[in-house]
Order: sequence, then structure tokens, then C-alpha cells
Amino acid sequence: MAPKHGPWRAHVVLHDVAERQIDEMPDADREVLDAAIVRLSLDHRIGTRGEGKLEWEYREGRVRVVYIPTVIGTIILVAYVEVD
Repeated sequence: MAPKHGPWRAHVVLHDVAERQIDEMPDADREVLDAAIVRLSLDHRIGTRGEGKLEWEYREGRVRVVYIPTVIGTIILVAYVEVD
């Protein structure tokens, strides 16, 4: 019997801006952000798409992530992050 795999996830790529923002965050904020990015990797449609824009935005609690998914959602480019 083949081993059971976890759920499918998109490949998440960080834009330089988002990477710098994450590097400057305290560890506690990174943990909160990491959980949000994992949820996005499982289903990029949990965010909302700006009308007439490529960018999507996901907000949950203290976290805000601006991202651009590929057409079929296999890759997600995270452009901007913030944790309040």
C-alpha cells in the first residue's frame, strides 16, 4: 500500500520586499504569518481578489498578505506581508 500523503500545497515564492519584511519581524510575528501562508498554500482562494487586478489579499486577525497566484494556483507569489 502506498504511503498516505498530506494535502496538496501550492509552491509559495516570496518577492524581495516580502522577504525583507519577514527578515525584520520578531519571531512571534513570523509564527503567526507562517500559519497564514500555509493556509494560502492549501487554497489561494481564501483571499479576495481586487476588482480588475492581479493581486489578491488575505486578512486574518493581525495578518495581511498581498499575493499573486498563478492561473491554476500551483505557485503563489507573496508580494507584501504585515502583522499588526
